[in-house]
Amino acid sequence: MQNSKTFGVCATCHRNTPLTKHHLIPKKRHKKIKHSSLDASLDKVIYICRSCHDGIHHFYDESTLAKAYNTLEKIANDDTLHKHFMWVSKCKKGVL
Repeated sequence: MQNSKTFGVCATCHRNTPLTKHHLIPKKRHKKIKHSSLDASLDKVIYICRSCHDGIHHFYDESTLAKAYNTLEKIANDDTLHKHFMWVSKCKKGVL
């Protein structure tokens, strides 16, 4: 899937919209995580819209995302991110 080329349902706001690939463990952290218990998770991604993707990276840095938000469940259960995803879900596509 190419970034912003494929339509589908965003895993976080549930809108039908162009999707981007979000690495659950940011690529910048891969070298530091190799050979750790998270090594098997390095290639895991979720497909989310650009607005949700930008929100995740706005609220948390790569180190925090790698350690605390490395699954869709953890991302979805975070209060700050959940509020952002709810706001995005009410916006029209292309308005953000």
